[in-house]
Amino acid sequence: MSSDNTSSRHSNDTVRTIPVRNPLNIERLSSWIVNHSSLESLIFGAQGRSTQDEHWLKERMQVKQFGFGQSNPTYLLIISNLPHRNDALKVVLRRKPNKIAHPSSHALHREFRVLESLQRYNKQLEQQQQRAFDKSVPIPTPYAYCKDKSILGAEFYIMEFVQGRIFVDPRMLSIGSEQERTEAFKDALRVMANIHCTPYSLIGLEKHGGRSSVKDKTNPTYIERQLQRLLQILSKQSDLMKGRDKDDVKKVETSIRQIAQVLSQHASQCPNPYGLLHGDFKIDNLIFHPTEPRVIAVLDWELSTMGDGYCDLANFCMMYFMPSIEKGWGVAGLGDMKLEGNGILTRPQAIASYCQYHGKAREGSEHLVTITSASKPTPPTRAADYDEAMAWAGVYLSFL
Repeated sequence: MSSDNTSSRHSNDTVRTIPVRNPLNIERLSSWIVNHSSLESLIFGAQGRSTQDEHWLKERMQVKQFGFGQSNPTYLLIISNLPHRNDALKVVLRRKPNKIAHPSSHALHREFRVLESLQRYNKQLEQQQQRAFDKSVPIPTPYAYCKDKSILGAEFYIMEFVQGRIFVDPRMLSIGSEQERTEAFKDALRVMANIHCTPYSLIGLEKHGGRSSVKDKTNPTYIERQLQRLLQILSKQSDLMKGRDKDDVKKVETSIRQIAQVLSQHASQCPNPYGLLHGDFKIDNLIFHPTEPRVIAVLDWELSTMGDGYCDLANFCMMYFMPSIEKGWGVAGLGDMKLEGNGILTRPQAIASYCQYHGKAREGSEHLVTITSASKPTPPTRAADYDEAMAWAGVYLSFL
C-alpha cells in the first residue's frame, strides 16, 4: 500500500487514507488477533504472548480506511508501542462487503489462497540459482484469514503493509524522468507476463477457477465462461435495483445483453491462452518501489482465476482509450494525452513488451517439479504472439 502520508506534490499520484466509512468492531477484532496463532510472532515478537489480551491490543491500535478498495473495504491497522519493535506495526485488513450481487464476486478467500500460493512460488524461486530473468510475482505477505462472520460481520483477512507508490493516474506524474517512467511501465508488463507463466499446478492452484485450456463444446473458453457469469450477475443486480426507474434499468440490461450476444459469436474462437489470470491488472493495482521504477507488490486478486491472459493485457490497455482523470469519469486514462516524449509506452509498444517478457517468463520452469509434491506438472504456456494479440484486441476490449 502507499504511504498514509496525505501530502503529495501530485495529488493524483497518491492513494490516501480517509475517514472510516465502514466502522470495524475493534474489540472483537483485537480479540481475534491476539488469539490467532499465525499472528502471534508478528504482534508479540519471538517471546510470544504472555498476559496480553484484547484490551491491551485495542489501546495500541489505530484504524484508517484506504480511499480505494470500495468493492472490498480495505483498512490500515497501525499498532504502536509493541515491546519488540521500535516503530509502529502496519498491516492491511481486507473485508467483504455485507451485500454481494453474486457468490463469485468479492472472493476474498480465493484472493488469500492465490497470495499464499504465490508466496510459496516466490520462495521456491529464491532457492534456485540466480537467473538472468526475474520470474517472481511480487505480493504482500498474507498473514491470516477469518471465515467467522461474527467477528466483523463478514469474512476478512490480514496481510502485509507494503510501503511504496500507487499511481492512481497512469501518467505517473511524480516520476520526473522519462526513462524511469518507461522502465516502470515495462516492469508492470514483466510482472503480468510472470503471472501468466506461473506453474500453477506446482503451487496448489491446479483447481483455481474453471478448466478452459482446450476449446470444445463441453469446455468453454474463458470469455464464454465470463459472459455466462456476466448475465447471471446482471439478473441479480436487476433484482437488487427493484424500486428504481424501471425504464432506465431495462435499457441498461437490454444493452448489456445485446453486447454479450454479439461477443458470444466470437468468444468460442478466441485464442484462449490458458494460465493464471489476475483478473484486474492495471497500474493502480500495483505498488511501485518508493524510489525505483519497479513493481514490489500486486494487489486486488479477488477476480483471479484460470483463464485467458490476453484479458489481463486488454484490461491493462483500457487506459489508452480512457480520458485523463481531470475529465471526471472516476477513472484515469491516457486517451487524450500525447505519449511521445513522455516516456509512456504506446499501446503497440506495451503489447510488444508483454510478448517479449512472456517469452522469457515461460522458459525453464521445469526445475520446480523437484521441489513440490505435484504429480502432474503444469502444461507449457503457449507463447504470447504480438500479431495475434493485436488482431483480437477489439474483441477483448469489447468484452471488458
